[in-house]
Amino acid sequence: MWPRYFLTKFHHAATRCLLTVGIGLFSLQASAWNATGHREVVAVAWSMTSPQTQQVIRRLLEEQTTITSIRGLQGESAWMAAALWPDDLRDQADSANDLPPPTHMHQWLERAHTGQATRRWHFADRDIARPFHRQPVHGLLEPALDAQIKLLGDRTQPAAARAVALAWVSHLVADAHQPLHTASRADPLRPGQLDAGGNLVTVLDSGRKPPDPLSLHRWWDELPGHARPGTARFDTDVARLTRQAQQVPASETSTPLGWIEESFQIARDDVYPGLVPDPENTGTFLIRQDYWLEGRDITRQRLALAGRRLANIVTQALQDIR
Repeated sequence: MWPRYFLTKFHHAATRCLLTVGIGLFSLQASAWNATGHREVVAVAWSMTSPQTQQVIRRLLEEQTTITSIRGLQGESAWMAAALWPDDLRDQADSANDLPPPTHMHQWLERAHTGQATRRWHFADRDIARPFHRQPVHGLLEPALDAQIKLLGDRTQPAAARAVALAWVSHLVADAHQPLHTASRADPLRPGQLDAGGNLVTVLDSGRKPPDPLSLHRWWDELPGHARPGTARFDTDVARLTRQAQQVPASETSTPLGWIEESFQIARDDVYPGLVPDPENTGTFLIRQDYWLEGRDITRQRLALAGRRLANIVTQALQDIR
């Protein structure tokens, strides 16, 4: 169950918004939160870790050579860049999905380094029309996150391997808190198939100028906005998220499966029911202001929770390093 202190419900206005633009094409690439969202999760986690843990993170990232995208960066900036690396690695590597899932920890470690067959690590889709625990899962988010958490805390692993695990944990914790990385619904245009986490759902947002069509999944990915580190907007957003994260009781305990189930419930109860069909374009849905406002609030809540939980995981996993 989604924690009560972050529970919200959609309230829909009766007004309809009519748009008259054509339906375009959109990418099926699932990237979870955009770069700003992933950076904000890490920034919240950084603010909630001790100076000792921050120093350990700094050393791990400075001494490794695998994550080349963080060269020249230090501390919090390096950690934010490392959290983006799994998406870059997935896109650059031969990420064939026909390989069987890893069965041993060394396979999880090897693929974390190469990116091979990691595309399915980023999601764990379930059909919102079926009970969460009684259906097959499309994706490997849960076992991938569990494996990388174990590698991060494994004191028998070299520092370089734990640095790679840190990047993956930081990324996948955020993915687990994106509702459309955990849920899909039946696609009316393809009987017997799901909509790939909203990637096959077209929406029109009247707040976008022009209101070009895009996928529902991408629309949710972009909700964190596009503020960049070092700007006043980014600092303001992180400060707000950190205040929300501080509301989470210190005794809060949950597992990656629990986070995924929270996200699934949000998709089932809020994300999909809040869509309004476009009367002029069959199969297209309209994004109204009330949906955008509630989506923004949900996004902030999920990013704050992800940051708090990431801080807890990293602190515990790295406690042997001093």
